[in-house]
Amino acid sequence: MSAREAPVVAARRAGAWPVRLWRAFRSLRPEEALFLVGFVPSSIVTVWANMQLADAGISSRRIEGGLLRLALAVLLAATLPLAERYRRRYGLETWAGWFLDFYRTVLPFILCIAVYTNLHDTVRFVNPHDIHAALVAVEAFIFGGQPVVWAEQFITPRRTEIFSTFYSSFFLIAPSLVILLWLLGRYRAAKEVALGIILCFYTGYLLYLLFPAAPPRLYLESLGMFTVTLRGGLIMDFQRALIEMMPNHASRAAFPSLHAGVSLATIYYAWRHCRWYVPVLVFVVTGLLVSTVYLRHHYVVDLLAGAVLVPWVVWATPRFDRWWNEERARLLGCDAGSLRVTGETS
Repeated sequence: MSAREAPVVAARRAGAWPVRLWRAFRSLRPEEALFLVGFVPSSIVTVWANMQLADAGISSRRIEGGLLRLALAVLLAATLPLAERYRRRYGLETWAGWFLDFYRTVLPFILCIAVYTNLHDTVRFVNPHDIHAALVAVEAFIFGGQPVVWAEQFITPRRTEIFSTFYSSFFLIAPSLVILLWLLGRYRAAKEVALGIILCFYTGYLLYLLFPAAPPRLYLESLGMFTVTLRGGLIMDFQRALIEMMPNHASRAAFPSLHAGVSLATIYYAWRHCRWYVPVLVFVVTGLLVSTVYLRHHYVVDLLAGAVLVPWVVWATPRFDRWWNEERARLLGCDAGSLRVTGETS
């Protein structure tokens, strides 16, 4: 290579990197691409939140723990290319290939939760324009008061522990359907559920940023509207310990309720793919939704807004799946229909 040609070759190589990165990004499964889109900004927000708290002399074990979650998420995400390589080598007909395909299907959901736990505590650092006062006004207009305060008359230690158990079930509801469908051999259906639920999560994350709202346990408490203290058992105490790790001013993840959106979307997918499981989900989800109000984590309007996410997810998931996999199929040199997961029942 001559001295005159060297700069030209170097420029071409430098220009090829963005193209290679874009091709690698578009070759990912849609749920993996959503993770990257959510993970990068949430990582920036988490680091920024730590810097802001440090400057203010505030210590938050929960936000500081977000840095550890980010590191673990990076390590887990780095295993995806390796899992895909060996999945193709073994094939689904072997136990190793079956497990690796399951691992690649479930991992983006786990990574999605990592993004959620970070944004849950750092939304306030992005958008300081809270709307919880407006939510309280809407509740007063609709119900003539605050349902969260009205629920105080039913509080007992035993009920508090029962509802704390229901509340703890949230992160098991959607994965349970994915795992069940996978064990039944309905792999496309399991992947469809995972994609739809992940899309629901990331939609909620975006709305958290647009409409920051502190939960009733913080805002209504600051107004002195509660007269009864929630007391339960081990589960309630554990949940309270987690909550107390976070300074009260930072939690802004009430509207819309992803407890409602994700759980109701899971019931929809169960109705489509595994109807005998619907009664089980309805029982658990009903307890979960009541618990969010009883335990003062959500306003009722949060739940209504979360329910509105379901038709959006039902409409958007197949369209996103089709749009993303058309380009992905072109890059991978295969048929787009073989990559899509929506529109299938088995």
